[in-house]
Amino acid sequence: MKFRISQALLVLLVFLLPLFANAAAPAWQIVPNESSITFTGIQNDAPASGKFKKFSGTIHFDPDRLNESKVRIVIDMNSVSTSYSDFTSTLVTEDWFNVKLFPEAIFEATTLKKTGDSQYQAAGTLTIRDKTVPVTLSFESKKLSETKALVKGNTTLKRTMFGIGQGEWADTDAIKDDVQVNFNMTAARK
Repeated sequence: MKFRISQALLVLLVFLLPLFANAAAPAWQIVPNESSITFTGIQNDAPASGKFKKFSGTIHFDPDRLNESKVRIVIDMNSVSTSYSDFTSTLVTEDWFNVKLFPEAIFEATTLKKTGDSQYQAAGTLTIRDKTVPVTLSFESKKLSETKALVKGNTTLKRTMFGIGQGEWADTDAIKDDVQVNFNMTAARK
């Protein structure tokens, strides 16, 4: 009798496995040459902008199954680039990103919610240097085709919460604490 029950459970599991495998939100892959992450801070009342040239991610997203959606973006901090070489070389130092010790920044979100027509928020954490801080991104998703989508969004970070800009740079009078981060990502369905 035990053998037949085990056989029946095995057969049932084989038939149900495809249903469980399809339960997760679909996976999407970032298209690097069609995607960007930029930032803008204020120094001496003037905008100072830059971008990260290299990043990757694991994205599982379905607007109809947000409870199964999740995002993990890894940014190569060594890929920081600005219009001025002096500014770029300063950002990689110990007082700023300290890329030798902390070569990656990681954003992870498992709580996504709809806020409007094609508008969403992703609540999670961002780790820069050795600091992990709660962060919420607002974004808009636009379907480009059955297998491609465009996601545009932003958030505002407090640089001092991550220990960015230490020593002589810690004062927020000359270099403001708020940093605007914008992203445009094209993703292809896997």
